[in-house]
This record gives sequence, structure tokens and C-alpha cells, in this order.
Amino acid sequence: MLGQVLDGRYKIIRVLGAGGFGQTYIAEDTKLYNSLCVVKQLKPMATDPMTLQVARRLFESEAQLLHKLGTHDQIPQLMAHFEENQEFFLVQQFIDGHPIGDELIPGKPLSEAYTISLLQDILQPLAFVHKNNVIHRDIKPPNLIRRNSDRKVVLIDFGAVKEISTQMVNGEGVTKMTVGIGTAGYMPSEQSRGSPRLSSDVYAVGMIGIQALTGLMPHQLQEDVQTAEIIWRNSVEVSQTLADILDWMIRYDFRQRYQSATEALAGLLQLGADMPTQISTSPGYAVTLPYTHPGDVPQPQPINSEPPLYSPPPTVPAQYRQEIPQQIQPSQAKKLQVGVGFYLQWVLVNIVGLFGGGILAAIAHMTVQPFGSIPRRLAVAITVGLTLGFMQLLVLRRQVSVSDKLWISGTTLGFCIAVLLCGPNPYNSMFLIGPAIGIIQWLILRQVVEQSGWWIFVNALGGWVGGILSGAVLVLLLRNLKNTKNIL
Repeated sequence: MLGQVLDGRYKIIRVLGAGGFGQTYIAEDTKLYNSLCVVKQLKPMATDPMTLQVARRLFESEAQLLHKLGTHDQIPQLMAHFEENQEFFLVQQFIDGHPIGDELIPGKPLSEAYTISLLQDILQPLAFVHKNNVIHRDIKPPNLIRRNSDRKVVLIDFGAVKEISTQMVNGEGVTKMTVGIGTAGYMPSEQSRGSPRLSSDVYAVGMIGIQALTGLMPHQLQEDVQTAEIIWRNSVEVSQTLADILDWMIRYDFRQRYQSATEALAGLLQLGADMPTQISTSPGYAVTLPYTHPGDVPQPQPINSEPPLYSPPPTVPAQYRQEIPQQIQPSQAKKLQVGVGFYLQWVLVNIVGLFGGGILAAIAHMTVQPFGSIPRRLAVAITVGLTLGFMQLLVLRRQVSVSDKLWISGTTLGFCIAVLLCGPNPYNSMFLIGPAIGIIQWLILRQVVEQSGWWIFVNALGGWVGGILSGAVLVLLLRNLKNTKNIL
């Protein structure tokens, strides 16, 4: 569609994004000084008359809704909406900025002050949305834009609009949604079952706050096997009050959460009363917290018998990464529990890694056979190293925060070094692989565990074979972490 002019005025100049619900473009408004705008293309799942009729009705209602929500300063204005060739288009204000995802770098925890400011900046427009009985349904870092002009967070890409592309009408005239709306990790259980509530958005915002504090992606956080609650407090030092607020935001049972963004924002503003009046979000910009009297942080209120209403179906600046001193008592971190379950998983992935790597290595060996002895041996070493390193990482990263790239590449390098040092007899490498892998992996583990030197010793004794010995030693090492921030 590049270069195409829609509705006689919107010239498509660049693809902004694409997905199962349609495509998004940057366009020039040729009738308004070629100013930039965002054009969302929504394709119905089918073009039969009944489906198109439902889609048109839904499209019109959602356009009216977006126009109303666009009156808020932190929500893009709807400039136009139209149908062309049985496809639907929304034209919205272009926001010059960057997605919040650019600030939430994996492995880089951000300060508590930054997190509070970010949560408030998200909840302010979301409170306006909830007051209009609308659920966003797809809050995640890519759908939050930090506007360059004033550093405020703008809420984009409402999930309700996507339903236009998911509706199907069966032979009986019944409308059904073919695709769920939301993003794994930021979507609570009731939303995944097709019953979103206002508190479902609160859950997503809470997960973003935890992601900022811990530097961990949602899928890296564990769940309590009995309660299904997210386990995250042992990954970071944080004030008890903020930790409680975040826990209330992400409770598994929606009835125990803040029931709207307004409730969650009230809790954060109360917390802000005990902190400095201004929290820096970037050079030259600060968020001024409204004054509130000190007191207990508001807790979630019991929900009414009626469920909340919702719309009808239709680069972080450097100072962010500096710890800001807080005059508050951090919550106590939990000690990592590692036992037989982890040991058996470690042995299993090592056996699978060696067996699978061996099969792939045989294929690689035959592939490079014409190139000589050294390329053949390196092909085998690289194949086995990559496979074993990847399999080990699947289990290890559930317990500690280690670099995926370093672990896999380090394991592979250990195999390559052993093969190159073994000389013409490849069987000599069996005695060199253990020390080589042990030393390289030790350089990684020593950052997170005490007495990591045992890792070299056990691998030198052949502990890398099958993981039987190394698994036992690793269990002991993981029970003595240097810093609980490394616990996943």
C-alpha cells in the first residue's frame, strides 16, 4: 500500500506495524500541509454480507468511542474513519515519541522512583478510560508511547477496535469472536477466558511496574503452584508499601484487585505523599505529585455484585538506572529453594542435549567432511555445544538470572577449545571438555553463586556427562546465591 492515497487525502508513506488484526501505517495528510498521521487498517475475517454488517456497526460504535476518549491529553485524537473496498480505516493523531518498551531493558532493573512515576503516568489516562466504562484490553509496553514534547505516556492501540477483525457470523446469525484479544504475560486469567474487566487493565499495569523494578519479562516470573500468584518480591529490594500496591494490582483473583485504575492511582498518590514532591522522569521534566495527607495506602475495595462495565464487543536516560535512596525499609527477600525436582530436570536436559547434539553433530560432520579434519571436528564441537548449552539454559534460567548468549556461546566455546587442543586424536578431547566448559561456565556462575570454584572441579571429573554429578553440585551452589536479585 506504500504510496497509495486513501479517502482521497491520506498518502501511505511507511509501514508502522502489522499483526493478525490488520496493519498500521504512517501517512501524510495531503489536505493538511502533509502533516503526519497514523492509519489503522482493519480487515474483517470474512466479507459475507452478515459479517460486514456486524463489522460496520461495530466499527462505527468504536470510532465514536475513540473520538470521545481522544479528548484526553494522553490518548491520540481520532481524526477520521472510513470504509474502502470492504476494509475499515481509522486515522489517528501521530505521536512523536518512543515506546516504553525501549526503556524497559531486560536485565536492567530501574529505580523505585522511576517505577512510581511510570505507573502514575499510565494510570492517569487509564483512569479516564475506566470512568467511561471502557476496558483497554491490550496494555503492554509497545502500546505505551513516551511523547517527546512533554515526556508524558500516551495510551494507544485499544483492544476493542481489534474486535472488528475478529468477528464472524455463523449460519444462524450468531456473532462470535474468532481470536482472543490481549498479550500473554500482561493478560490475567479472566481475560484469557474471554471475560475482561476494568481490573484486567490494572493487572497489566502492575506487571509493567514489576518488569521495570526487576528487569524481568513477565514470562521469566514464577507462579505459586497453589495460589497461582506471581512470585516477584524475591527478585528486587523494594519498599513494603509499593510491593503491597503491586501485589494488589496483579492478584490472580480479580475480586481481590484494585477494581479500576482510579483506585490504583489513589494508592500510588498516597505513597507519593511520603516521597519527594517531584520525581524526575527525564532531564528537564518532572511529574508533580498532588499533595495528599499521610495515612494508610488505600486498599482494594470489595466489588459490587454487578461486574464492571466495559465497551460493547465490537531509551531510558542514564539516571533511571541509578538506585535512588529511599527512606523506607525494604521487604525481606526469600531464599531460593532448589531440590530434587531441579536436579532431575538438570540431568534430563543434559542427557537430551548430549544425545540430540550427537545426532546433529553426525549430520554436521558429514556435511563438512570434504573440507578436512579441523572443520569436521569444529562442526561437531559447535553443534554439540550449542545444543547442550541451550538445553542447560532452559532449566538454569528459571532459577538464576544469567545471560542466555553468554551461557550458550560459552558452552560452545568450551567444546571448541577442547577439540582444538586435543591434537589429531579426537578422543583426547573427552579429557579436555570438562575443564574447558567448567572454567568458562564458572566465569558466568561466579557472579551469582558462592563457592563457584566447585563447578570447575566437578566438570573436570566428567560431571558434564549426563549432568549426574554436576546437577548435585549445582543444587548446592544455587542454595548459596551471592545476591537475591539474581533469583528468578
